[in-house]
Amino acid sequence: MRFSIIIASLLAPYVGAAHDRESKLLRAVASAQHQTFEDFEIIVVADGCRRTMELVEGAVKVRSFLIPRGKLFSGGPRNKGIEEAKGEYIVYLDIDDVYGLDHLKKINEHLNYDWVWYNDLRWHDGWMENHCDIFQVGKHGTSNLCHKRGMGVLWTVNGYAHDYHFVRELLKNKNYKKIPTPEYYVCHVPGTGRLKGYDL
Repeated sequence: MRFSIIIASLLAPYVGAAHDRESKLLRAVASAQHQTFEDFEIIVVADGCRRTMELVEGAVKVRSFLIPRGKLFSGGPRNKGIEEAKGEYIVYLDIDDVYGLDHLKKINEHLNYDWVWYNDLRWHDGWMENHCDIFQVGKHGTSNLCHKRGMGVLWTVNGYAHDYHFVRELLKNKNYKKIPTPEYYVCHVPGTGRLKGYDL
């Protein structure tokens, strides 16, 4: 199997969370299910959230796991996903975002490396490329990464900037490259509320 898509899900309220997250979780899963590149699995890890398990039960290509609730933005759900993954490469999807139809196809065209990173797409009166920087805190997210499962890299830092610290571990492996922007649509940016469509 080529890809394992890991979706960490917590539907309980917290500061900065998107609106209507139950429907957005289903939207995210559907966007992953309908990829034109078909060699993948979807792993949904519920962060102490039984409602997540109810919503995705029986969904096509989805395996789901319930783990004890951890700290907010804990690496636990994604680590569980990596542990259960069968794909050669790991990619991520936040429950309030979506993949375009060709997201995995476009990544796969450039996978001659142990890991890659890329820009995403954000709303500014229309979808526009958002330039990310993995070398700066707050200038990228989980969504901008694809890495080999066999690298053995795990999420070890909780809280704000956990993705930055994860990239610091990835950077120990020099066989990487920034690739052309695939189709990851960021539909919610924490702290922006519904400003300019950021909670689409």
